[in-house]
Amino acid sequence: MQFFNLDARLGIEVPDLSVAFEDLPTEDRERILVHWEAIRARIPEQIMKFEHVIEDLLKAVHHEEDWDTIAAYFSEISDYASRINELNTWRRIDPALHPVPVHHSERVREHRDREK
Repeated sequence: MQFFNLDARLGIEVPDLSVAFEDLPTEDRERILVHWEAIRARIPEQIMKFEHVIEDLLKAVHHEEDWDTIAAYFSEISDYASRINELNTWRRIDPALHPVPVHHSERVREHRDREK
């Protein structure tokens, strides 16, 4: 859908609105809300996947003796915890009540531009 972009790090599509939600035509707003609700419904499953990865990394830490490897595991754990935090934030966003942060859309665009 044109109003969403896949955030590969989070494993979900996130809204990418170039204009305020309330300025969009009614039919677009309805399509966005339906699509967003389907995405939000899958967020808890994505969080559980990341929690399982963290659990596996913690198990690996307990069996590891090399400090550099342990530090790398904790860095990964931190990254997955950050992803879970972001997913929890996205799960609470309702474009009809709370506008999607424009800065996120801009950040995604900047990131895509750098990758080109």
